[in-house]
Amino acid sequence: MTDKGQPIKPEHIFLKIVWRSTLGLSESMEQATTWSITGLAAIIGLFISNLDAVGQLVSRQGLRWGLILFTGSLVIGALSKQIGMAIVKGLAMLEKIENILSSEQGQALMTNMTTLPPQLVEEMAAPYFWPLSILMRRSGMKGLSDYLFSDKRFIKLFCVQMLLVNLHGLLAAAGLMVVASSIITK
Repeated sequence: MTDKGQPIKPEHIFLKIVWRSTLGLSESMEQATTWSITGLAAIIGLFISNLDAVGQLVSRQGLRWGLILFTGSLVIGALSKQIGMAIVKGLAMLEKIENILSSEQGQALMTNMTTLPPQLVEEMAAPYFWPLSILMRRSGMKGLSDYLFSDKRFIKLFCVQMLLVNLHGLLAAAGLMVVASSIITK
């Protein structure tokens, strides 16, 4: 079923409230990831700057695999952080636009528009470089027929963020376990 041309329903508003409340967790995860990335970068820097000393305490293979796991965790954490920032800023932008459009001036603006919505979507997407122009166009067209499309997209990004945060933590923990289990005992 399409929402095109229909008034927004109470069910739409309810789903927005539930989903946006859930998306509030994204900022906390993004901030926690900042701290864990900082800690990992410090560990990697410490290991590399003291390679000779660490090499006497930890086997070469253990050190190698620990650094590989730490670096993988760092990269995954950075991706998670980027997605978290996109969710937080995107949600703020979406709420700002909704507030403007639901105001008296916004309602007057919408009433006085003469451009058809599909043409307006084309014009909004035009200044973006490829592939963003394609993504903007597709998102705009989907938004015309599904009022909750943006919220659904943010929920999907949130799910990806959660997976990446967990993978980030698992790789960091695995790196610590590898280094700890590779300590040379004499």
